[in-house]
Amino acid sequence: MTVHVGRAAVECCGTFLVCLVAILAAAGTQSGDAGRLTAAVAYGAAVAAVMHWSAATGVAFVNPAVTLAAFTTGRVDLVSLCVRSAAQLVGGAAAGMAAMWLLAGQGTAYGAPAGCFVATDPVRTVAVEAVLSMAWTAAVLGSSALAPGRAGPVAVGLAVAAGAAAGMPWSGAMMNPARALASAVATLDFSRLWMFVAGPCAGAAVTALLWRLLPGPASKRGVA
Repeated sequence: MTVHVGRAAVECCGTFLVCLVAILAAAGTQSGDAGRLTAAVAYGAAVAAVMHWSAATGVAFVNPAVTLAAFTTGRVDLVSLCVRSAAQLVGGAAAGMAAMWLLAGQGTAYGAPAGCFVATDPVRTVAVEAVLSMAWTAAVLGSSALAPGRAGPVAVGLAVAAGAAAGMPWSGAMMNPARALASAVATLDFSRLWMFVAGPCAGAAVTALLWRLLPGPASKRGVA
């Protein structure tokens, strides 16, 4: 029980930091390629920093979709899946409330997804989010398999930054239900949240299932 409480606290705090940094970066940059690149690097760097900070206690996933993949590959049990995912969602919601207070009156969309597919094509939005989330999930699974109990923060951060840079013009590149929840809470608009739950969870689940088919014991290794 103590272990689960500790992991939940790490996931909650880590997700709060990642989501708040991502929102501040997305809301504070100018439109265009330079702004998207800045927001993408900030998102990836925040994930890398939190994973590095939490390395002593195990892997911090800061993403319910990635946690689902860890469960599918046997890295966490059902109780840990539920506890961690709940903590991540609480952290995301708290980040949304913090962003609402910090950015009040600034005329910002609070880092809400603004890709061209979001308002017009939910199916493509879900598909893009799924593909981007596969990269994030693959980086976590691969890093933790090479070094059981430790994910490579730099590798994962680069995967997140690359996915964000590639996906922002199309889906907004949330890649994380907790990150999407943060902006939904900040804007009090939950109408499109389902796309950013379905896409990342589908992508993470497919990646985990493919991972289980890989040969050799290394593909099964790693305890988060």
